Amino acid sequence: MVFRIDRRQFLKSTIGLTVASALADTGNILGETGDIISPIPLPPTAQRKLIIILFGGGTRSSESIDDPQHRFIPHLWNRMVPRGTLFRHMRVEHKVVHPNSAGSIVTGHWEWDDIDWTRPVAHPTVYEIYRKKRAVSDTAAWAFVYASILAQTGESRAVGYGRNYAANIIEPPTIPRSTAEKMDHYMQQAARVGSPAAEEKATAICARLARDTSHIATTGMRSSPAREFVDEQYALWRTSSGTTSHDAFLAERAIGCLKRFSPDILTVAFGEIDCAHYGSWSRYVEAISRTDELTWKIWQATERLPAYRGKTLLLILPDHGRELDRPGSWGFIHHSDFYTNSGAD
Repeated sequence: MVFRIDRRQFLKSTIGLTVASALADTGNILGETGDIISPIPLPPTAQRKLIIILFGGGTRSSESIDDPQHRFIPHLWNRMVPRGTLFRHMRVEHKVVHPNSAGSIVTGHWEWDDIDWTRPVAHPTVYEIYRKKRAVSDTAAWAFVYASILAQTGESRAVGYGRNYAANIIEPPTIPRSTAEKMDHYMQQAARVGSPAAEEKATAICARLARDTSHIATTGMRSSPAREFVDEQYALWRTSSGTTSHDAFLAERAIGCLKRFSPDILTVAFGEIDCAHYGSWSRYVEAISRTDELTWKIWQATERLPAYRGKTLLLILPDHGRELDRPGSWGFIHHSDFYTNSGAD
C-alpha cells in the first residue's frame, strides 16, 4: 500500500501518532490524506518499542525507491517494504543539512535555522517526551549517531525538558589527524605498488592503526550503566579484526544495546552514504547497499528478541536527498546548492 503525504503531514501524523500511541492505549493507521482511517491493535503500553533508522548521509530516490531494479536496497525493497507502508513523498523543505534534518525528525519542528549545532535542539525530542511522561530511566532511550554534528539531537533546550530526560548518545570512535596522515601514506604506497595484495596489506595496517589510536566520546552518556556499556563495547571493537566502518560500529552497538537494556526508543543515524562528497560513484552506491544491509540486520535482531518481536514500530527515513543531475550541477556529489537551496532531490 502506498500513501502520499507531504513532510509536515508525515512529521505530525507519523511521529505524532508514534509518540501518542506509545503513551495511549490505542493506535491508528493513516489514510492517503494523512487522516486516521481505522484503529489498529497494539500490545500493552509497557511493551511497545520504537526504532528509528535514519538512512542517512543523503540518498537520492533515483538510487533507492525509484530505481526500477532497486539494485542498492534489496533488503529494504524485497523484504521490508512488503511488510510495511511506503511513503513515497517525504520532503525536506529547508536546507538539506544533516543535523537540521535529523533534529527535525526527532522533534517534528525545523531545527537550527542559524546552523549552530553546538546547542541542543530547540523543541522537545521524542526521547524527552517519552521519558518525562513515563518517568523511565535514561537506558530506555538511546541514539546512535554517525558524527559529532548530531550529538545534540538527543536533548533539547525546551523548558521542562533537557538533559534530565535526554537520550544516551553514542558516536563512533574517532582518530587523530596524525593517524589519518599515516593511513594516507600507507595507502599511497600500496597504490604505487599497484597490486591487490599490497592494497589488502595496507588496509589491514590502517585498520589496526585506527583501532590502536582511536578515542570514543562519552559525554553523551547519562548514567553509570550507560558509560559502562560504551566502555565495554569500545573495548570489544578495539580488539576485533573486522571492519572499521562507522555505520557497522553503530549497528553492532545498537543491537548490543537492544540485548542489554531493551530500550523503548532507539535511533540509529547512519551516515557513510555521505562519502559521495569525495566524488566516487562506486563508493556512494556501495554505502547505500551497506546501509540497506545494516538496517535489515537491526530488524532481524528485533525479530529474534522477545522484548521486540511483534511489539516494534520501525521507521526508516532518509535524512535528506542529494543534488539532481542537471547541467552545471555536481549531481550526487553534494546535497544541493547550499546557498540557493535549490537543485536537490
